[in-house]
Order: sequence, then C-alpha cells, then structure tokens
Amino acid sequence: MPSDMRYLRKVQEATMEITRVEDGAIVMSDEDMTGRRLYSSPGAVVIHMTINPGRAIMPHSASMDMEFFVLEGEAVFTVGEEEAVARAGALVAGPKDISHGIRNPGHVPLKILAIKNP
Repeated sequence: MPSDMRYLRKVQEATMEITRVEDGAIVMSDEDMTGRRLYSSPGAVVIHMTINPGRAIMPHSASMDMEFFVLEGEAVFTVGEEEAVARAGALVAGPKDISHGIRNPGHVPLKILAIKNP
C-alpha cells in the first residue's frame, strides 16, 4: 500500500474533539484568575485563562516552551527582562526556563489561551 494511503486511513480513523470553555477542567482558580484545561496530549496542553482586572500571575519559569494568545482585553507580559503590552489578537512566546508573568491592567477580565509544549 502506498504511504499516502496509510496516511489517509489514519485521518479517516481520527475523531474530532470539541471542548467548550465552561466544560474544561479547572486546573487553577483563586481570586486573581481561573484556568481551564481545554486540551491535553503528550505534545501540547491548552489552557483558557481568565485574569481578573488589576490582577496578575507573578513571574515564574516553566520547563517547557509556552505561547499565550490574547483573546480579549489587554495584558502586560513579562518574559525574562522584557515587558510588553499585548492586546486581543496577539501571540506572545515564552521560551522554556525563562521567567514569564502576566498582568491585567484593564477594567475588564483578560482572556488568554496558554499553550504549553512539553
């Protein structure tokens, strides 16, 4: 069987998964923010985060690369020694083992998708 036929068979056997934010497992929650896991596999984890106005996730490092996609609101990101403002539609990359933090300076909840690449 040609190799492209094996690929086609694998695609046909795949199943689609749809997870709504409200159905995601809560993986972190306090007065500052809520995080819900929407997807998890050996290659990636996707977490929907809501950070309340005036609140922050303090700088910390992770042993994996991370990307943050701003869905709603405005965020101040700190990655290493750099700080930048990112608004809805922006993607911020945080390399592994480099400190990163997120602050919501606005008056509305900040919504972000965090993608972890283990």
